[in-house]
Amino acid sequence: MLLNKKGASFGTIVAVFGSILIALGIAWLIAQNWHQLPSAVKILILLATTSAAYVAGTIFRVKNYPGIAKALLALGALLYTLSIFLIAQIFFTSTSFQGQAWLWLIAWVGVLAAAYIFDSSISLVIALIEFVIWLTIQFIAFIDISKLQFISPGILALYFLLTGILLFGLSLSHRSKKHKFAAVYQSCTLFYFLVFTYVLSFQTLLPLIWPK
Repeated sequence: MLLNKKGASFGTIVAVFGSILIALGIAWLIAQNWHQLPSAVKILILLATTSAAYVAGTIFRVKNYPGIAKALLALGALLYTLSIFLIAQIFFTSTSFQGQAWLWLIAWVGVLAAAYIFDSSISLVIALIEFVIWLTIQFIAFIDISKLQFISPGILALYFLLTGILLFGLSLSHRSKKHKFAAVYQSCTLFYFLVFTYVLSFQTLLPLIWPK
């Protein structure tokens, strides 16, 4: 039984990395011929590939292939994120920091919603990573818009700290409801604070984070 679990776990890891490589491969192929395709075809390709990944993931889950299902749902989350930026490129949206922040906001909210709809732990992790990226870009965008160059990066560090507290609160909330995502939030909280503490351990970095 233990051997089977290890084999399934290893297969899941391989499948997830495979889904990432597939997403990168699709992105590369589309990018090579992107400028030659009509806008309607571009959007259709993006919607079709993202939908196909989610539908296939759901089918494989029903057919009791959890490893492949997880990989396809992760692929769907990555393709959805990719689609947001490529569609924005089609319509020539703003390339400013605030424009990028809006795109990342749409991305992580959509992936987070899909994580709960399809009950996908991997999609939840992707959504949390995208949330941190959005938080960073949104902070930079605020400085860029307000022209307040003297704002300390230490404020961003405080935002990161509050994010870790939020993750811990979500883990407790889901645990009280006996939701499977409680373990995901707990693991992410632990890893997040380990990385946060490790970064702050560099004393040469502290004067840059909070200068006089």
